[in-house]
Amino acid sequence: MQATESVHRAAPLKGWLDELLVVVLVIAALLLGWVVKGWVQGRSISFTSDDGALSLRYPADWLEQVDKDALLTVSDIRGEGSFKRTFSVATREMNPDFPLTPNDLIVTMSVRKAEELTAYRILSTELGAVDGIEASKVTYAYVTEPAGSFQQGIPVVVQAVDWVVILQGKAYTLTFAAKAENFAEEGSFHSILASVDFR
Repeated sequence: MQATESVHRAAPLKGWLDELLVVVLVIAALLLGWVVKGWVQGRSISFTSDDGALSLRYPADWLEQVDKDALLTVSDIRGEGSFKRTFSVATREMNPDFPLTPNDLIVTMSVRKAEELTAYRILSTELGAVDGIEASKVTYAYVTEPAGSFQQGIPVVVQAVDWVVILQGKAYTLTFAAKAENFAEEGSFHSILASVDFR
């Protein structure tokens, strides 16, 4: 009789231990997944311009795109939706006989973009700094069609920002664009901008 009672008492205890083990394993797996995700998302790739005047870092899971008009263009091709977050850096030589300020370049660029982009609207302009160097910033929005001629979907409202820096006879334009509804919470661009180093 006592042996039977011991078996009955051990069975519930064993079941409870099994459940506890499963819970512990699930928590460990979730923690491991969180650590791996953070490690992958935290990795970055270093970029340096050919002349060594500019360097920066961008997320490792963003891919470089072919862009003849820019030093660098990278996109988050794994991102959701038809419009992918994009960052680019473009340069142009300045004419020493006609010195321009970053704000002058913002005005010139805005006129050109108004001709090229659908429903282009300037949202704000302000002065600031990139890597401690005076810069002008313009935030704007426009409408674009889904990428790819066979892709179905409604037009996308994009919000973008241009930072313009003039340094050593060159103008640098750093541009970031994302879907308008995600733009305000976008941390990737702030990380890239914080990594910019002019030499």
